Amino acid sequence: MIKTILLTAIAATTINCGFAQTNLKMTEKIIKIRNNQVEINYFQQGKGDTTLLFLHGWCIDKTYWNNQLNYFSQKYNTIAIDLPGFGKSVANRNNWTIEEYAVDVNSFIDSLHLKNVVLIGHSMSGEIMLQTAILNNPSIIGLVGVDNFKALDVKFTAEQLKQMTDFLPMLQNDFKNTALVYADMMLFHPLTPKEIKDRVKTDFANSNAQIGYSTLMNLMQYSMTESQTLEKLNLPLNLIHCNYFPTNEIGLKNHCKNGYKIEIIKDSGHYPMLEKPEEFNKLLENILMPK
Repeated sequence: MIKTILLTAIAATTINCGFAQTNLKMTEKIIKIRNNQVEINYFQQGKGDTTLLFLHGWCIDKTYWNNQLNYFSQKYNTIAIDLPGFGKSVANRNNWTIEEYAVDVNSFIDSLHLKNVVLIGHSMSGEIMLQTAILNNPSIIGLVGVDNFKALDVKFTAEQLKQMTDFLPMLQNDFKNTALVYADMMLFHPLTPKEIKDRVKTDFANSNAQIGYSTLMNLMQYSMTESQTLEKLNLPLNLIHCNYFPTNEIGLKNHCKNGYKIEIIKDSGHYPMLEKPEEFNKLLENILMPK
């Protein structure tokens, strides 16, 4: 059941295009969507009837997917976007909810007339990917979450809940320093290379504080009804998880009505596409084209 929709669609387009590639150069492009109120900056590389659309996580940008675009553009049309408010993308709005981002992604797909789209969402973009999928755009054929949906149905202690509620005002009052502490405490494995830690922390520190705070606050609010939203999903959920933080599979079993599958990367923090790109690419390849 996990394989059926994704494998059938990708296998069919593979036969049609024969994986023939003539242009593998990564190109940076801009498109205006949603009545010109949103400007999306994105990388595009490769060709093919199947599009891999990579969505980055909180306070980072599309460049985190460079290894994946270089690798998968040999067989697919690969695209990585900057979400509005991050990287080089902008939007004329003050609303930074998961729902708004989902409309952005859906409009981007329609504006470029993309077909056979596999959404690959890291961290916060797992929720954006989920919300986009329940809009039922027929062009979306598959979903891959990267290190997200790990705490479904987890019962937090009173102390843990207090820590979470205390965190948001700290982030609002001192975004830069609080975000850096959060990164050190929650996002890295002991084996995460220093240069990756420094890159992530630099990106956090340079993010727009208002947008960074608002997106995280809205993400936490969205997560309160995330289980019910997952039950509306009409596609299987494929996941690539890192073992620095455990996954509560009971929650996935309870709410993924069309099934789920998890691939595990060991000894990696929250950024496996950077920390272990070769292993990450092989796992994603196995999800796209199971043996």
